[in-house]
Amino acid sequence: MTTRQPRRRRAARRAGAVLAAVAAIAAAAAVPAPARAEPPPAGCTDRTATLRALERMTGTHELTGAAVRVDDPECGTWTAGSGVADRRTQRPMRADLRVRIASVTKTFTAVTVLQLAREGRISLDAPVERYLPGLIDRGGYDGRKITVRSLLRHTSGLPDHMDAFADPDGYRFRHFEPEDLVERALTLPHPSPGWHYSTTNYVLAGLIAEKASGHGLEDEVQRRIIGPLRLRDTYWPGDRTRIRGAHARGYLREERDGTVRWDDFTEMNTTVAWAGGALISSPRDLNVFFGALMGGRLLSPAMLAQMKQTVPADPDRVWDGAAYGLGLIGTPLRCGGTWWGHAGGLESYATVSGVAPSGRRVTVDLNESPSTKEMFDDQMKLVETAFCDGAAAPGAAPAAASSGAGGLGRYYDQRLEWKDCTLNAGDEVGKELDEAGARCADVTVPLDYRRPEGRTITVAISRLKASDGAHRIGTMIINGGGPGPAIDMPPYMRSIMGRAGPRYDLVGMDPRSLGRSAAVDCGGPSGTWIKSAGESRGSFDRAAAFAKDLADRCARTNAGVLPHISTRNIARDMDIVRGALGERKVSYNGASYGTYLGSVYATMFPGRLDRVLLDSSVDPTRFGPRLLAGTEGANDHALGAWAAWAAERDAAYGLGGTRAEVLGTVRGLVEASAKAPLAVGRYRVDDTTLPVVLFDNLGTDEDGPRAVLAESLRVFAKAAAGESVQPTKELDEELAFLLTGAESVYGSGQTAIICGDAAAPRDPEYYRRDIERNRSASPLFAPLTRNVNPCAFWPARPAERPTEVGGRLPALMVAATGDTRTTYAGNQVLHRLLRGSRMVTLDADVHAPYQRGYPNTCVMDTVNDYLLTGRLPARDLTCA
Repeated sequence: MTTRQPRRRRAARRAGAVLAAVAAIAAAAAVPAPARAEPPPAGCTDRTATLRALERMTGTHELTGAAVRVDDPECGTWTAGSGVADRRTQRPMRADLRVRIASVTKTFTAVTVLQLAREGRISLDAPVERYLPGLIDRGGYDGRKITVRSLLRHTSGLPDHMDAFADPDGYRFRHFEPEDLVERALTLPHPSPGWHYSTTNYVLAGLIAEKASGHGLEDEVQRRIIGPLRLRDTYWPGDRTRIRGAHARGYLREERDGTVRWDDFTEMNTTVAWAGGALISSPRDLNVFFGALMGGRLLSPAMLAQMKQTVPADPDRVWDGAAYGLGLIGTPLRCGGTWWGHAGGLESYATVSGVAPSGRRVTVDLNESPSTKEMFDDQMKLVETAFCDGAAAPGAAPAAASSGAGGLGRYYDQRLEWKDCTLNAGDEVGKELDEAGARCADVTVPLDYRRPEGRTITVAISRLKASDGAHRIGTMIINGGGPGPAIDMPPYMRSIMGRAGPRYDLVGMDPRSLGRSAAVDCGGPSGTWIKSAGESRGSFDRAAAFAKDLADRCARTNAGVLPHISTRNIARDMDIVRGALGERKVSYNGASYGTYLGSVYATMFPGRLDRVLLDSSVDPTRFGPRLLAGTEGANDHALGAWAAWAAERDAAYGLGGTRAEVLGTVRGLVEASAKAPLAVGRYRVDDTTLPVVLFDNLGTDEDGPRAVLAESLRVFAKAAAGESVQPTKELDEELAFLLTGAESVYGSGQTAIICGDAAAPRDPEYYRRDIERNRSASPLFAPLTRNVNPCAFWPARPAERPTEVGGRLPALMVAATGDTRTTYAGNQVLHRLLRGSRMVTLDADVHAPYQRGYPNTCVMDTVNDYLLTGRLPARDLTCA
């Protein structure tokens, strides 16, 4: 966290189930048929982007065939196909052909179970043992501990019986009873704890539905769903291996001796998947089904709400950003909101189907499963493009204004006007950006995301485009902590990123309330909200009065804005920036507070980050008004190390010849400032301010900053001795920040974010008692880190609960053992919460070592190699 506003070079001084990636298969193939599409209905824009994405599947990736159907409440029905449905006859691929929908079957089974639950015949929280006694009782698996709900959500801890087969020949033309499939699963090792995709879960759910209803699952699905919805193309094939009626043939691609061949894999017995993957259907039927489900025709509102209660899903088994409910997958859209549906892939077919918040229904079918991660990612881009492309023109109908979640579509689709960054003759930040070749823009966002049609604000961004465009990796958003402005950071960051720097578009964003983004300026007497409680009750009372005064000033000047300032809203702003830049994913480089913002963004918008660097991470369970409490030990350690350094240079600074003598000098200066403020030029420094100067200068163990602190204390020592002294250049900058209102906008905006994120105790005596309990352990820093602050008097209560950070995020983390702001223990907390992350530990007393450009080759090379290649270290590592 930053207590002061760094000026020039501020970025360098911040204190504050689907596919694994495999090698692409190159092959010669028949030239694919171009995409064929019906014209869009009158009043709707064209679907050019969807057609391009469709043609990429059969052109660039040479997949056999791809088809899409879109049913929109405003634009009607639109279909398109590309490639062929039959490689032998070259029959074109169309969106009205039957295919095997594989795991989309799971949603049909889940709806049947939930209807039975609504009827009181199944309890979702009852153990499986109640309905299927003795079926799960071996291999360490226990049906008494597995609920029906956990089956539907894939949190049962059961393995997938499909993993028991070495290849499709083991099941392609065989009949299986459901109990046999369960038996196979129970012979497999236990999966890792948490979410684990398993078709066995749905085989069990199907058996429970049969037990509860007294009928076969096929009959129940027919009676409850297929019949009432008139799904004319949907049926259970049983043991029949062929698909009846007009259908697309399915293919498997194989490469042998450098030659690619396609094997026809249309015929198979799908009893191996049964309730979890046997159905055959068409895009028309699936759009009807998911439209009816999300429209409330199949489940009550309460049951549908339960179906949409999700847990993070493993992107290696589904896709980035997916969250799994009860047989339903939720995925955020770049155009706003979440689409709900499911996907399925069974050897030679792949289907994705769902509904957007606007009511638009989309189904994409492939008759050849993607064989590389790039193919699969492009399939999901096709799905997202079909949801977002070609919506009704703005103003065409009332519903069009609310396309996307809560009417955010217009923000995601806005066109940015790029301009020079310099605002006026005195704008040094703008001049530096312009000289580096950066451009700036203002991104319009809602002030209140609950009312997106209401008042708007602008968020300022800068962009330094990739200079190595031929090898461009993507866009990287940068935040340097604080919280503070970040628009200035791209040129500096490129200078330390090595070979990776020129390959990114580097984007700096001033968070709302700071810098050029709707800055909050309460007109306070300081650039920070941090004060020490000092040595006495009187000092504590002065600090409390300072905190209350800042809160009161903010209430008078910015009351209408404060309820909307929070990290969650900054994360929402960041996602609109991503969308406005036209990026499906962005990389992220955050330090200090920036790691909290990044982890909150990753939790709120899963799947939208590519490469992620978290440099000196905040413990997300502790971020808020009391975020500094608990850092006393790290600061005492750093002060002791600095004192030893200064003692070795006693001839230069005269602060003492031993570590103990230097610490004694520091202690004496604080006590002297408590008796009478130290006169340093135009400033008066008392015991509520002097500890802040110390705290602010313990961010690194490098010689240069250590010398700055030593020179400052030498000035204070002369002042305490009664000499007339002037501050050094660095001390003058520091004291102007701490003791004048020249930078009040920085402290005001930072305070608004911290107080907007979490509530603080309101009684000042709470803080005083906490200080006294900890004063003996840390006489200098406990009165600062545990002191009362403006959040105790803040006029606006937090509008939302803090984000519960967690889930899968394969980020690279950098942490220093002696970090005085974000302690090493706090870094470890986030590391444990982010599954798949790797941590680089630096044995040093430094905060934000990477963004600071700390002189450690191991850290800098490890980070830059990751940013260049995207490859995380195989394991956590330590840099000496």
